[in-house]
Amino acid sequence: MSAQENKDLVRREQEQLWNHTGDLDAAQELFAADQAEAAKQQAADFREGFPDVVSTIEDLIAEGDKVVAHWRSRATHQGNYMGIPPTGNRIEFTGISIYRIEEGKIAEEWTVEDQFGLMQQIGAIPEPG
Repeated sequence: MSAQENKDLVRREQEQLWNHTGDLDAAQELFAADQAEAAKQQAADFREGFPDVVSTIEDLIAEGDKVVAHWRSRATHQGNYMGIPPTGNRIEFTGISIYRIEEGKIAEEWTVEDQFGLMQQIGAIPEPG
């Protein structure tokens, strides 16, 4: 696949799994067979806590079989998330994901995201001071 096709695949993954208007079942088309169910479940768990989530890609870089996405998510904490009951707090956090593409599907993904900031925003971790 070309670099542009790989970027398009990652953009579609963000649109379908990490936006409240997306289709979680798209994971079957986007991910390698051994990754699809876990990816779908991870997105479903997040969307349970933040059912209005909107994720946008800020930067997208591709080279060879790798794509790097710098993204931003915004949502409202309206459901249970990691055992934390809904607070109604608005959240915004960023992350960087690296994807490895194989045969037109996401074969591996590594993500670093601001979970600490997210937990502070929903009140699970107190703000400093």
